[in-house]
Amino acid sequence: MIDLKKNFLIYGYGVSGKSIAKYLKNKKSNYQIYDDDKISLDSNKVINKTVVIKNIKKFDYFIVSPSIKIDKNHFLFPYKKKILIDLDFLSLELKRQIIIGVTGTEGKSTTCQYISQNISRKYKNIIIGNFGNTILDKLNIQKYINTIDIIIIELSSYQLDKIKFLQLDHALITNIYSDHINYHKSFNNYVKAKFKIQSILKKKGSFHINQKDFISYQKLINLNKFKIYKFKNKIIPNKSLDKQIFLLNLPAVNSMLKIIDNSLTLNKDLPKNLPFRNQLIKNNSKIKIYNDSKCTNIENAIMKNNLILSRYKILILGGKPKGFQKKIIIENTLILIFGNYAYQISRNLGFKNSNFFIFNNLEDLISFIKIIADKFKYDTILFSPGGESFDQFKSFYERGKSFNSLIKKLKF
Repeated sequence: MIDLKKNFLIYGYGVSGKSIAKYLKNKKSNYQIYDDDKISLDSNKVINKTVVIKNIKKFDYFIVSPSIKIDKNHFLFPYKKKILIDLDFLSLELKRQIIIGVTGTEGKSTTCQYISQNISRKYKNIIIGNFGNTILDKLNIQKYINTIDIIIIELSSYQLDKIKFLQLDHALITNIYSDHINYHKSFNNYVKAKFKIQSILKKKGSFHINQKDFISYQKLINLNKFKIYKFKNKIIPNKSLDKQIFLLNLPAVNSMLKIIDNSLTLNKDLPKNLPFRNQLIKNNSKIKIYNDSKCTNIENAIMKNNLILSRYKILILGGKPKGFQKKIIIENTLILIFGNYAYQISRNLGFKNSNFFIFNNLEDLISFIKIIADKFKYDTILFSPGGESFDQFKSFYERGKSFNSLIKKLKF
């Protein structure tokens, strides 16, 4: 159990850092803040690295931003047992709430949203964690949490690598693709990080996993610790990509619903998509355009491209890749690649009945589409970069907005 009377260092002042700072302030706890980048915060709480190292033994806990890698060369490595993340503090506030944890390479946010929409007919619920929402900064967090029945937490491999105190009633892994190799150093380490979700699952909890991954990673599953529920993802041909993605996620959602409350029936109506996740932004008799800027995994981008039935399609890739395990084949597609890592991306792709072109930036790429789209009768464009946005944008959200803005200028 975390003792709020101890001394805390908040390391990383992003979304989670700001949230936990407000939480500790509300709890009248002693804390200080350090960030590798200079932060504009007029506060005596902010200290520099020299002060941190000089006084490091005075801190009882280090609350670290999940994406910060604490390897053997990091100054906090000797204190790994004292490292927490913001979600650990949720364990101090929970009473009767059902806690669901969702992880996986892709589809985490979408699956969380589908679960939330289905249970909201009967239960008040919220989605937090990697989804982007936080509740720790609420002024009266206990009063707020008491109004909630179910908390759905989207969990990244970064969070699972560090979390210690949070306990789940139900856990779900959507899928496993190669991802975050730069952080985890190998695909094997990445997979193990995902399966750490089991370590925070209560003994009588339920563990949900698709059949394919159950077979592939059975040695990593604690078969005797909790009940295991396997679901089977089915690719159901449909002219609409967002509908196909929805149908692909339904078995996972249904598996969870049956355990939470068997009286709940699965709503098969297509929900409103989250911004920049398989989002249909243009749909007319000539062309469909999807904005999937959230996609930062190349395998997943190509999987979605393969779901599109048309042979006259364009796939737009770009951003900073998170490591390649093998060369990936793309078929029957025009591939347009932009950004600082475009050549690196192209070298790790194989092309079958496909062509590719490279561009310095997204604006140049869209100008090219304007020239060729009508002439060659392309009827589907998928913007699913498959890489992190930080080479040319501050976030996937900014990248998605930029794409929408550029598309609006074209007249299809």
